[in-house]
Amino acid sequence: MMVQAKPPETWEQEFARLSYEWEKIYAYGDAASMCTDGILLNRIRIELLGIEKKINGPDDDRRLKIPPKVQESFMACAEKIRAQAQSAVQEYLAMEEYRYMQAVLPKMTPKQKRDTHALEVSGKVMGLEDALAEDNLVVLREYGSPGMLTELIVETAKKLQNLPLKPAAVSEKKQEDMQEDWQVEGQMSIYDLAVT
Repeated sequence: MMVQAKPPETWEQEFARLSYEWEKIYAYGDAASMCTDGILLNRIRIELLGIEKKINGPDDDRRLKIPPKVQESFMACAEKIRAQAQSAVQEYLAMEEYRYMQAVLPKMTPKQKRDTHALEVSGKVMGLEDALAEDNLVVLREYGSPGMLTELIVETAKKLQNLPLKPAAVSEKKQEDMQEDWQVEGQMSIYDLAVT
């Protein structure tokens, strides 16, 4: 069975479709992708170069418009992404429910953390904060829309309000400080008697 070659019109339509896709990603980005826009744009460019060879025969001298190669780190609307993520992080950190969740987390058992998903919700906010510090625009675009986690944080905080909590674990440093603090408050030591 012989495979039939596509007619030139089909390749021209595909070239036009990919060219439009390239322009769209260059202008607005591709929020559905978990890689930089630059990587996507360069992949499309390679496809366009391949189609150009199929359209133009050896004696065809017409030139199709091939978009330029871009840096792999390129992200469309980078400043807007940063500003939205900054706003989202500030919103989450200012929420009373988020602060409550952070205060209660150390007092929760591992089972309570699993059942309420509190650790994951806290991790999403901290991950967004880290991505902002690292300027990871792919993550910021994915999770940095203001209000995206608000309802999740509120629901999680409500789950935590009725949980029986264990006393907060005391850090080793605090335990050492407590062990060394053997003197009763208000009691004089031999050092208080020293004449200066």
